[in-house]
Amino acid sequence: MPIGREKSVILDQQDKKVREQLSKIKHKIMVMSGKGGVGKSTIAVNIAVGLSLQDFMVGLLDVDLHGPSVPKMLGARDLKLTRRPDGRLGAIKYSPNLKFLSIEPLLPSEDSAIIWRGPIKISAIKQFIGDIDWGELDYLIIDAPPGTGDEPLTVAKTIPDAYALIVTTPQEVSLIDVKKSIRFCQKVKMRILGLVENMSGFICPHCGKPLDLFKRGGGQKLAEEMGIRFLGKIPVDPRIVDTGDRGKPIVGAYPESVTAQAFEDLIRNIVSATEEMVREVLEEKFMRIACPVSTPQKFEPNIEKMELFALYDIENSKILVKDVVKKPDDQDLIDFLKEQVATHIVLHNPPKELADKLSANQIRVLIAETPEANPDNLIQEYLQSKVQ
Repeated sequence: MPIGREKSVILDQQDKKVREQLSKIKHKIMVMSGKGGVGKSTIAVNIAVGLSLQDFMVGLLDVDLHGPSVPKMLGARDLKLTRRPDGRLGAIKYSPNLKFLSIEPLLPSEDSAIIWRGPIKISAIKQFIGDIDWGELDYLIIDAPPGTGDEPLTVAKTIPDAYALIVTTPQEVSLIDVKKSIRFCQKVKMRILGLVENMSGFICPHCGKPLDLFKRGGGQKLAEEMGIRFLGKIPVDPRIVDTGDRGKPIVGAYPESVTAQAFEDLIRNIVSATEEMVREVLEEKFMRIACPVSTPQKFEPNIEKMELFALYDIENSKILVKDVVKKPDDQDLIDFLKEQVATHIVLHNPPKELADKLSANQIRVLIAETPEANPDNLIQEYLQSKVQ
């Protein structure tokens, strides 16, 4: 077998394993931030532990390959991967309801440096998902490094139905970078679950009362301006540092504290938001409609000639974003649509076999009555028909 073809077969097998594993996970949430130092990993760890304490089956995946901190924050640096009877490796079991995986347990020592470039990092993250037996999960929480580089981009491309949870602090310098994270999500077509404001106010270590020592409220104001959910505020609490260093997340170590209660409110809002986002797709309040085009303003009715697609993100019958994307020549139409997280496709007189296959993959088919049409007009007509 030629080397190029052999490599392609291996990559196809890896992608298949990734899809099989992801099909067992109900909700995937990537915790991200525009800049470092905002407490993103602390948020991710406490969300994962908090969800597990509410009887959800949870996975916590640390894709910060250069600076993994999850094992330390969980107090689980001595735990190792387990091998299943079928030979596959299982994620590390932290508690009956929580498993995690990080690059750190795979390194020769805790202070080993990872000096990898993009392709190796992309492959590693895919292996963390496809080659590891995570089992059936309600939530997979993914702790990504700050910024919009290889790791969050790989998650967005590998897990197209993942949601983004963006962490910020109240300061303006952090809020500026949050806007970049929002633009990143829009560009890669990742739906935003909501925004969390960390280090919001200060909890006095003596009296336990919140003080406005630092700014607060900036994250909530920005969420309102950008039209995204505001999920909650987590105050500055000296015990967060202590519990993180001791490997005892604050939601479990001090469950009655103001900070733990803030995390409980945040987790409650996350559960509610994920359920709401699923309903929005089922009720067509959110749609991503793919429309084949020969030019950005001309519909392409011939299935054999479908190369360009206009993608419309629609929420509450309003077009939020329109993008034109080229389908790779060697990619199957349905695989392309799933990668783009399309919920609908516009076709003219599609073969029944194709229509049935699309429906089986939860992609709804909208029929264009005439082969010559303006794609924008097709979408507007469909939206108007839904309102009437």
